[in-house]
Amino acid sequence: MTLTRLHLFEFGDQTWFPAALRRGLTDYLAEITARTRPYAVAVAPLNALLARSGASNILDICSGAGGPWPELLADLLPAHPSLRLELSDAFPNPDALQRFPHGARVTYRDTPLRATDLSAKESGVRSLFSGLHHFRPAEARHILGQAAADRVPIAVFEATHRSLKAVFAMLIVPFAVLVITPVIRPFHWWRLLFTYLIPLLPLVAWWDGVVSCLRTYRPEELRAMTASLADSGLDWQIGELLAPGLPFPVTYVIGTPRAVPVAL
Repeated sequence: MTLTRLHLFEFGDQTWFPAALRRGLTDYLAEITARTRPYAVAVAPLNALLARSGASNILDICSGAGGPWPELLADLLPAHPSLRLELSDAFPNPDALQRFPHGARVTYRDTPLRATDLSAKESGVRSLFSGLHHFRPAEARHILGQAAADRVPIAVFEATHRSLKAVFAMLIVPFAVLVITPVIRPFHWWRLLFTYLIPLLPLVAWWDGVVSCLRTYRPEELRAMTASLADSGLDWQIGELLAPGLPFPVTYVIGTPRAVPVAL
């Protein structure tokens, strides 16, 4: 069933949202992403994009607690041993570096950076995982258009899916938070408090998960968004990739500097 896109309220987007709850939410998302690995399908297109663009660094936007990067970076390094990764977010979380092996060439920008505020000096490859749906259509188009104007490769991936089935699947989220919370590291007492005694984190994770599904852009909407960028400095590829064993495809948008095609 096709659902109309609704840009509803997400707790994680709000500047007033308490830091501990935001941290608990992004830590849960990073942990569940590491365990289910929906973004394993991003390895091949990222490998191709890095190889064909000649970039040796990635600036990740809307990084939260690191998202899929601890696993993705390990998968990319064999083909790109000099690769450097910089994480960034409007609400920085440098503690996310603890999720990476000691000595990994990863940094976390400690000043806030919004995806809509990038400039040409942000070179390399720009990546955005589970982040584009946070922005309204005009802002999402601006993010893609800015990369085109700067002639900077960009790779966007979304694991949420705008469908009734995906919305109903979010009913499992509160139970997943209850199960996974004890193994999330580093340990924080407030994580237990807001999960079991005052169960705000299970409820917030469920609500933001449902809204994320309702906000997610479909491939045809992304094609329309990039159609006006056809004469820009990037060639666009848009589609869906399905990870084995997972019920919903990952939507992707890849912008490659012209004459440097990426084969998926």
